[in-house]
Amino acid sequence: MKSMKKNKIIILFCVVIFIITLFQLRKVYFSSIVKKDLFFYVNKKTTYDELLQKLRNEFNIPYYAAFSSFCNKKKLINFKPGKYLFDRGFSINDIINELRVSDNRETVNFSFNSFDNFENLAYNLSQETNIDSAVFMNTIYSIDYDSVFNRSVDMKELSSFFIPNTYNIYWHISEDQFIYRMLKEYKNFWSARKEKLKRINLSPFEVSILASIVEKESNNVNEMADIASLYLNRLNRNMKLQADPTVNFCFKMLYDYDTTLTRVFGEHLKIKCEYNTYLINGLPPGPITNPTIQSIDAVLMNKSTSHIYMCAKAKINEKQKKVCFFDSHIFAKTHFNHLKNARKYHKAMNKYKNGYKGCFPNREKCICN
Repeated sequence: MKSMKKNKIIILFCVVIFIITLFQLRKVYFSSIVKKDLFFYVNKKTTYDELLQKLRNEFNIPYYAAFSSFCNKKKLINFKPGKYLFDRGFSINDIINELRVSDNRETVNFSFNSFDNFENLAYNLSQETNIDSAVFMNTIYSIDYDSVFNRSVDMKELSSFFIPNTYNIYWHISEDQFIYRMLKEYKNFWSARKEKLKRINLSPFEVSILASIVEKESNNVNEMADIASLYLNRLNRNMKLQADPTVNFCFKMLYDYDTTLTRVFGEHLKIKCEYNTYLINGLPPGPITNPTIQSIDAVLMNKSTSHIYMCAKAKINEKQKKVCFFDSHIFAKTHFNHLKNARKYHKAMNKYKNGYKGCFPNREKCICN
C-alpha cells in the first residue's frame, strides 16, 4: 500500500511538473515579445545554427525551451535570407512563421547619385543591401553585355547603364540580380526617349558622354540645358569642346582619383589623355562620371541657343570688400565677349585671393548688391 501511494505521489508530481513545463513553454513561444515594429536581417551567409543563436540572443529565449526542436518541427531550416518585418506584439511562434515564408521579405528604396567610379556604387550598395562590394565589383565585369544588348558593348559604356535614381529592390538582392535590374531600367529609360534621340542624332552612349560633362560643369539644374546647348553647338561646328572637367578627369586618371584640380591652368590643358577635349576632336571615348537624369534630359532638350563660350559668374562688391561667386555661368557667342567675361572673373578671383571675403549666395545666406 505504501509503495502504491508513493508511486501515485511521484506520478502526480510528474504531471504537475509536465503541466508547469507546458505552461512555461507556451508562455515562451506564444506570448508577445516584440515591443515595437522592428526589422530583422538575415544575411545570405547566415547558417541555420547562426540564425537560431541570433534569435536566442535577440529575444532572450531560454535554453530550457527546446528551441532547436521547436524550430525543426516548424521547418525553419528552409529559411531564406532577407529583410523581415516583425510587427509589434509578435510572439516567437509568429517570428518563426514570418521567417519560414520567403514572400514575407521586405524591400528597400535604394538611391544613388552620379558616381565617378564603381567603387562608390559598390560601397553604397553594401551599406544598404546584402550585396558584397568585392563580389559586386567582380560581377560587373563578368556579365555578358553583348548578349544583353545583342551587339558589341564597349567596356567604357558600363557606367552609363546605371541611371541614378531611386529603385525599390529586395534587401537580399544578389549582385547579378541588381546589375540585370539596372540593365532593364536602362532599356526602359531610353525606350521612353526614342523620339528625342532621333531629333538630336546621337546614340544613348553619346548622350551619356555629353551629359557627364554637363554634370561636372554645374550642379545648377536650371542652366544645364544651356551648357548642353553650348557643347552641341560646338559639336555641330566641328569645334573642340574644350571642357575643363575633361582636363580634371585626365589629371585624376594620371595621378589619383582622390585628387582634383581646384582651378585649371594652361599647363593642365596640355595633359596627353584621350579624354582631354582641348586636344581631341569631338566627344571623349566615354563618360567622365555617371550622369544624372537631369543632365541627360538637358542634352536631349536640345535647347536652341547661340552659346559657344561660357565663363563662371562672379561679382565684386568694392564697398564691402566682398566677392560673390554664383553657381552659374555667363554665356557668350563670340570669343571677344568671352574674353571680357573671363577678365571680370579673373579680377574677382584675384580680389578674393588678396583678402576680399567670399560670398556664395546659392549655398548660403549672403547679400550681393
